[in-house]
Amino acid sequence: MTITTSPDDLFHAAPVIAFERNNSDIWKIKTISSNNVKYGILVNASGGETDILSHIYKEDQDLVSRKMGGAILQKRPGIELRYRIRAGAYYRWVEEYCSVSYDDAGQPQKALSYLWISSLPIEWALLYKGSEIWNTLNSKIRHDILNQLTAILGYLELSTDLITDPTLIDFTQKEQNAAEKIRDRLIFTREYQKIGMLEFSWISLSDIIKEALNEIVMDPIQVFIDTGNSLLYADKNFRLALEKILVNIPEHATGATKVHISLEPVGDGGKLIIQDDGCGIVQQQKTRIFDLGFGKGSGYGLFLAEKILSIFEITIQENGVPGEGARFELMIPSHILEIRS
Repeated sequence: MTITTSPDDLFHAAPVIAFERNNSDIWKIKTISSNNVKYGILVNASGGETDILSHIYKEDQDLVSRKMGGAILQKRPGIELRYRIRAGAYYRWVEEYCSVSYDDAGQPQKALSYLWISSLPIEWALLYKGSEIWNTLNSKIRHDILNQLTAILGYLELSTDLITDPTLIDFTQKEQNAAEKIRDRLIFTREYQKIGMLEFSWISLSDIIKEALNEIVMDPIQVFIDTGNSLLYADKNFRLALEKILVNIPEHATGATKVHISLEPVGDGGKLIIQDDGCGIVQQQKTRIFDLGFGKGSGYGLFLAEKILSIFEITIQENGVPGEGARFELMIPSHILEIRS
């Protein structure tokens, strides 16, 4: 068999754009592969005239600027970034791998980048808009149903006070339990709908932990936070995920007297640890606690927490010792975390 395709042809056929950054200004492009025109990305960008940041999706610019600037200050030879960039009339997700060499003074001498382009253009913004309208409708309907359920629960409670027949009391209590379960499921759908729908920003990790704790009655359990001044690039749903994890301590951690929340560096990222000194989680349940419907309560809490965290590419595991307390470990990737003492 004769191969007629050259390596250069293969490169230009792949969803990859290569470019060299201007060493005097890393946000300017010195040269770029010609296949950028095919994707409509960084068109007319050669010659050092185009500001790369101006092509990046507005909400991603701060994250990219921080990560690139921080990596160069640390003189890191390899930098990985993930962001959205203008591609013609739309935006596409790209992953950039930038290789940087430095001179004796520690200044960038040569910076070569490769952009791996997602196959899905963010024409999906149209789908997002459609889902936004659908979510608004859902919210309105759900709000109306919850109002009606509140009225039903109120009348059932009054009925229980007026009824003396044991059989009717039993039926009324079962009706009340069923209505409460419907209410819990509606509240769950409201929280689940918000996943991935809020704006991201840099937030203080310790502040958002404290905000989550303010929503939970922890007394008499003592809470110790050791995350320094670290920052996390996330949205307000991260607080909800923390609430769903932390609320299990006063509700289920029998014998718990204290909780330690700490952050440890792991590679370029970090590990957020939430550890109590309660009864812990038995081995047989460790693989099931994040399943929908599992547990003594509604069965939604840890399931929802895991789903929210996955939006930020954060993974969660429970690695505590049964009888010595629960230990939730959240692995946070480097591109959304800045560890500060």
